[in-house]
Amino acid sequence: MIRLIPTVGIFITMNPGYAGRTELPENLKALFRPCAMVVPDFELICEIMLVAEGFLEARLLARKFITLYTLCKELLSKQDHYDWGLRAIKSVLVVAGSLKRGDPSRAEDQVLMRALRDFNIPKIVTDDLPVFMGLIGDLFPALDVPRKRDLNFEKIIKQSILELKLQAEDSFLLKVVQLEELLQVRHSVFVIGNAGSGKSQVLKSLNKTYQNLKRKPVAVDLDPKAVTCDELFGIINPATREWKDGLFSTIMRDLANITHDGPKWIVLDGDIDPMWIESLNTVMDDNKVLTLASNERIPLNRTMRLVFEISHLRTATPATVSRAGILYINPTDLGWNPVVSSWIERRKVQSEKANLMILFDKYLPLCLDKLRFGFKRITPVPEVTVIQTILYLLECLLTEKNTPPDSPKELYELYFVFACFWAFGGAMFQDQLIDYRVEFSKWWVNEFKTIKFPSQGTVFDYYLDPDSKKFLPWTEKVPAFELDPDAPLQASLVHTTETIRIRFFMDLLMAKSRPVMLVGNAGTGKSVLMGDKLESLNTDDYLVQAVPFNFYTTSAMLQGVLEKPLEKKSGRNYGPPGTKKLIYFIDDMNMPEVDKYGTVAPHTLIRQHMDHGHWYDRQKLTLKDVHNCQYVACMNPTSGSFTIDPRLQRHFCVFAVSFPGQEALMTIYSTILSQHLTYRSAPAVVQRMSGQLVNSALALHQKVTVTFLPTAIKFHYIFNLRDLSNIFQGVLFSTAEVLKTPMDLVRLWLHEAERVYGDKMIDEKDQETLRRVTIASTKKFFDDLSEELLFAKPNIFSHFAQGVGDPKYLPVTDSAHLNKLLGEVLDSYNEVNAVMNLVLFEDAVAHICRINRILESPRGNALLVGVGGSGKQSLSRLAAYISALEVFQITLKKGYGVADLKVDLNAQYIKAAVKNVASVFLMTDSQVAEEQFLVLINDLLASGEILGLFAEEEVESIISSMRPQVKSQGMADTREACWKFFIEKVRRQLKVILCFSPVGSVLRVRARKFPAVVNCTAIDWFHEWPQDALVSVSARFLEETEGIQPEVKASISLFMAYVHTTVNEMSKVYLATERRYNYTTPKTFLEQIKLYQNLLARKRMELVAKIERLENGLMKLQSTASQVDDLKAKLAIQEAELKQKNENADKLIHVVGVETEKVSKEKAIADEEEIKVEVINKNVTEKQKACETDLAKAEPALLAAQEALDTLNKNNLTELKSFGSPPDAVVNVTAAVMILTAPGGKIPKDKSWKAAKMMMGKVDTFLDSLKKFDKEHIPEACLKAFKPYQGNPTFDPEFIRSKSTAAAGLCSWCINIVRFYEVYCDVAPKRQALEEANAELAEAQDKLSRIKNKIAELNANLNNLTSAFEKATAEKIKCQQEADATNRVISLANRLVGGLASENVRWAESVQSFKSQGVTLCGDVLLISAFVSYVGYFTKKYRNELMEKFWVPYINKLAVPIPITEGLDPLTLLTDDADVATWNNQGLPSDRMSTENATILCNTERWPLIVDAQLQGIKWIRNKYGEELKAIRLGQKRCGRALVGGGGLVPVKPPVGLQMHTASNGWIFVFLLSGPWNGTKSKELNLEL
Repeated sequence: MIRLIPTVGIFITMNPGYAGRTELPENLKALFRPCAMVVPDFELICEIMLVAEGFLEARLLARKFITLYTLCKELLSKQDHYDWGLRAIKSVLVVAGSLKRGDPSRAEDQVLMRALRDFNIPKIVTDDLPVFMGLIGDLFPALDVPRKRDLNFEKIIKQSILELKLQAEDSFLLKVVQLEELLQVRHSVFVIGNAGSGKSQVLKSLNKTYQNLKRKPVAVDLDPKAVTCDELFGIINPATREWKDGLFSTIMRDLANITHDGPKWIVLDGDIDPMWIESLNTVMDDNKVLTLASNERIPLNRTMRLVFEISHLRTATPATVSRAGILYINPTDLGWNPVVSSWIERRKVQSEKANLMILFDKYLPLCLDKLRFGFKRITPVPEVTVIQTILYLLECLLTEKNTPPDSPKELYELYFVFACFWAFGGAMFQDQLIDYRVEFSKWWVNEFKTIKFPSQGTVFDYYLDPDSKKFLPWTEKVPAFELDPDAPLQASLVHTTETIRIRFFMDLLMAKSRPVMLVGNAGTGKSVLMGDKLESLNTDDYLVQAVPFNFYTTSAMLQGVLEKPLEKKSGRNYGPPGTKKLIYFIDDMNMPEVDKYGTVAPHTLIRQHMDHGHWYDRQKLTLKDVHNCQYVACMNPTSGSFTIDPRLQRHFCVFAVSFPGQEALMTIYSTILSQHLTYRSAPAVVQRMSGQLVNSALALHQKVTVTFLPTAIKFHYIFNLRDLSNIFQGVLFSTAEVLKTPMDLVRLWLHEAERVYGDKMIDEKDQETLRRVTIASTKKFFDDLSEELLFAKPNIFSHFAQGVGDPKYLPVTDSAHLNKLLGEVLDSYNEVNAVMNLVLFEDAVAHICRINRILESPRGNALLVGVGGSGKQSLSRLAAYISALEVFQITLKKGYGVADLKVDLNAQYIKAAVKNVASVFLMTDSQVAEEQFLVLINDLLASGEILGLFAEEEVESIISSMRPQVKSQGMADTREACWKFFIEKVRRQLKVILCFSPVGSVLRVRARKFPAVVNCTAIDWFHEWPQDALVSVSARFLEETEGIQPEVKASISLFMAYVHTTVNEMSKVYLATERRYNYTTPKTFLEQIKLYQNLLARKRMELVAKIERLENGLMKLQSTASQVDDLKAKLAIQEAELKQKNENADKLIHVVGVETEKVSKEKAIADEEEIKVEVINKNVTEKQKACETDLAKAEPALLAAQEALDTLNKNNLTELKSFGSPPDAVVNVTAAVMILTAPGGKIPKDKSWKAAKMMMGKVDTFLDSLKKFDKEHIPEACLKAFKPYQGNPTFDPEFIRSKSTAAAGLCSWCINIVRFYEVYCDVAPKRQALEEANAELAEAQDKLSRIKNKIAELNANLNNLTSAFEKATAEKIKCQQEADATNRVISLANRLVGGLASENVRWAESVQSFKSQGVTLCGDVLLISAFVSYVGYFTKKYRNELMEKFWVPYINKLAVPIPITEGLDPLTLLTDDADVATWNNQGLPSDRMSTENATILCNTERWPLIVDAQLQGIKWIRNKYGEELKAIRLGQKRCGRALVGGGGLVPVKPPVGLQMHTASNGWIFVFLLSGPWNGTKSKELNLEL
């Protein structure tokens, strides 16, 4: 136990309520006493501190001080970095105190005014400066105190700036001085300024100054957002409790351990974000301590400073802003001049320097001013980037070859102008209204007339020819295009002026290792262009690492990819292998997720590398200097985060990649088409048509782009080069067989246009608009062709029009033939695969043709969009089967994650390219268990390359297996070529089909996060099933339903289709009036059919059961009457049997009585004998006890005699025998022995020693005789003769022992043996008596046992008689019961026949009624199925309207009427009053609507979903199912396992707010506990399990 010390207190300071701060938990809060802090009296604090600092006029000065800060707060602009609080006041007062002590003679108001002015100016923005100076002037009138300057220090700063090859301008110098002043008084400083405003150079200049002053400065930089918070400050592993140090804590500890007094800076160069900077609060305030989670405290010593280099403080909290000094660098402080001057100084040629300075002054100010307001760029480009781009381009252009020394000014101007307008205009683009490049060109030509341009086109259409020094059109550089019939069109790069000029600048800049970024919308060819450039690089000199970004890319993932091609050089230096240059190609730069504070973590890592040339090892926390690398990037400004951080953007030279112009497109596609027609040997008349067709295609594309604009719902209405290429790719499928006349070619193009544009349309209205636009556009170009033939239906081209197996792209002339063909294909498919029960109506056939067309296209990937149950998967499988493709789908199981998907994709890649098996990867909504799955799919679609899909050894194996194939193609078998061939083969062989639902915003969000899902797939939008489809599907399924007339089945199909259509119409009305969504899908329609079939079967069974029951009743009544007589005869027999059995039982009772008496008598005799035996037994026991007691007394004497014999042995007896004349005592002993052992009691006369010696002649025999001596029978004579010896005092063993041991032993034996005999003689009579008593006892016991045996025999006899009696009794009772039962049955039968005489008639009528009900059952159940399937989500008004105004009238007016009960109430067939009463008792409201809901819930085939605003439904459900109910909240642990009792369940992303209830009888209920859905949000329900 730890005792607390009462004198120690714990205090908590809190500033709650904004980012980075969390509330204390309530249980902790309760232990502390809250104390609210109010804003203190600043003036009083200020006055006290001024007095403490030595000011005399403290009160007046304090008032002026506080007035100034109050006015600043009110009058200056609201900047994030302004802080006029207590911390700011305190730091100025400290400065004022040091100024006063440094210059004691100066007036106090001058000292304070200087402190206020000089300490605040660094953070004041340019626009606020006049106001601030005005306020100071008003508060301290007529005071103009010069700044306190250290001229010597400024001189060293100037020298340091020049050493760094920078411009020592006064404004820049002032910023360095201000930074030094701030670092004197604040240990944390924010250096704030826009990208390129000179922040880093200010820090470098001050650092260099410290070096020149020999102060040994140490500066360590890091980007806090390039790592996670845990990696920054360290973390305790929750499992092992092991501490892992963080980057910041390591750096701070290392700096604290440096012993010298030089300045030590930690430069935190990255965005401020409360999540990490709030952890530095204790370091930044007066505590100056970093407290880590491991309880370590690292102090910030007096030489250490935190320097933050940031562009803004938008996300910083007030607590952060107030804790640091602020140096704000205004955009105007530096301007473009110093940057340009520093660059010019580095140039070698003197004449060039002079000319360039003039040119910069002439062009730059005007262009920069115009750029700020005049023209829109494709992505925001910082001003400094534009200047930087000019300098980079001039570096590339002003070579010795282009501009030899002493070239004329005009030549320099020519190159300068070329670089300048591309630097300013390269990022301009054409939006929907204005082409900004054209506008800029017009402005340039009007503004700068020195350099003349050709009159045609814009300045961007010309390049500077280095030989003629003239502007020539880019078109001259465009190479001719050769069509490769085997290569997919998407992989072909057709150069245009746009691509050539961008390629020109890419070549220039990348040769000088300058970062380039191409920005353009989807489908403009950025990645292809960049890829083409990178492929053209020499592999000996360059190494390319593609880094595709996606929404889920993190800085750690990026670092892993960036480090992959690097190798360690020396120390902390890393670089590409050998002397190669490494180019990182970052695709989709703006795709990664933006955190809530506006930072993109991967960008921070790239910026850290580009700014500082290094990053940190995440494990060892050491610095890695990465050399010899450069970055190139592509970006789509309409996806992802749209823009990127200006501090990263500033490093890249930006070029907008725009959609090629009409001329360029005309050139591209005319070339492709004409070459294809020539290659296919099409008739000349068709070949002549190619130009006209391309014009028509471009016109239609332009019209479609303008007509169909993207919206939130139609987010995929983006039409670009990809779509045009897809149209022409389709045209390229054609052969001479198809293209016989111009009409054939135009119809083929119309079909392809309909596929590419029409299949994207989301509804009939848009499709109709497209049809009109297409007809109008086509007529203009082909007015000579017959309109009727041109637009004749059907216009379908298919690869299997002539049969499956040999794909030929031919028109479908006969729909019936196509249907028959597909029917056969379906049968063939079902024979070898799991059976698909498909109805191939017209729409389904069209979709199969579309999907098959996509699969047959090179790189053909499909995105099928349609609500659940529209047949996306089934039709895909069939289309794949037609193209002989295997279908692969992932199998979700518990814990299936990205790693598992990689394993599956890895296998598919190997299968497609190495094993040469063409296949389809099919993926549905529900299989996207994690959104990260789509990262892999996105990469697969976009480039085919998925990072980290293969291990190194797998890559080697793939490359070696590709080598023979690469060689056979006649290509060099380098690693790169083999890998590229592998990827190309995968893209050719492995098709992707994504089946997604359009409901909700999921697809839209995915399209934004994963652009390739929409951009790199052909979209086929599945619309609502048309009327004929609904009818044919229902007719097909109803074929299997028995008991309905064929013509009635046709009417039922029509009604089902009508129901589905009317519900869709009603849903639109419902949405318009109630703002509630109601979704119906083909799945709903199929469920209606299934419910109808099941309900019909169930009701028919119930009806048959009722009829059978009543008919059985009628038969029973008839048979009962005839059975009564039989029963009476049976009863008479039973009564006779009963009488006989009674007599038998009575006889047995008498016999049993006699035998029982006999047993009793014998038992009495036995009892008496038993008492006698007991008495004898007791007597014997007592006598036995007395004998044993006496014998026990003789025992010691016997033992003593035995022991005495034991002392004798051969030796001592021999010794005794050897005595010549022994003492008398010894002779007495031997004489006594002779007496006792005298045979037969004859005492020898000679008892002398001699006789004794003779007796002991054979020692062994003598000893043995003594041992065997009969101790129990000593003759009386011997005893008598022994008496005198016994009385002799010398006859004592102890006495004799001194004479002889043997004699002593013999003496002892004699005495004890006689003693024993004497006792034994006393006991003898008693033993005699005992033996007699024992004999008597045995006799008595024998007698007793004889008596007992007799009793046993009698008992056995008695038992037999008793059991015979019991059996007789049981038979008597049974007989009695049978007679009673027969009697009762006769009585009941009589009552039944009598009582049911009237029911006989009623039952007969009911049977007729039920039989007539069987006729109308198909119609009744039809109406009820429609009711249960569709009306659940509608309110009462709409339910009634559907039933009364639509469905019932429709049934009544059908050509072939469906038999139905007049005025049918749907509920009566499914429930009765008893059910409703039970439900009401369980808490269901008693209104009609609630009863309908309960009926639907209890009879639906699907999982019920309850919209339960008042929570009445949940109350009823809880009462209804009681303890059987399992309530599950989605989000709870093991929710899925609870749902299926531990079984496997496919992970389905559940809708928000869903609660599931599972009853143990196998029903699973799902409830949405929410109010009515609000119309602004559609909610997606993934409940089709």
